[in-house]
Amino acid sequence: MAQVDYFRFEKDEKRTCERRYYISSLSNNAELLAEAIRSHWGIENQLNWVLDVQFQEDCSRIRTDNSPENLAVIRQIALNLLNQEKTFNN
Repeated sequence: MAQVDYFRFEKDEKRTCERRYYISSLSNNAELLAEAIRSHWGIENQLNWVLDVQFQEDCSRIRTDNSPENLAVIRQIALNLLNQEKTFNN
């Protein structure tokens, strides 16, 4: 088990701390665990960036019932299909 404290400094110099807990089968090596966590969040951030920039997910005005979740699934399916497309030549 691991506990990681994330500190974020806002533009108005406000500091926030978020504590996250992890369960891992990795050996008791802080550097190895930190690298695994950074790698995981790097992939998450990259996916969220693509969904926001290419699909403008943050601009979506759909906010009621199950619509936001359903549309998020459709966007992820579309992204996966686009990533699998190899026949288009630039």
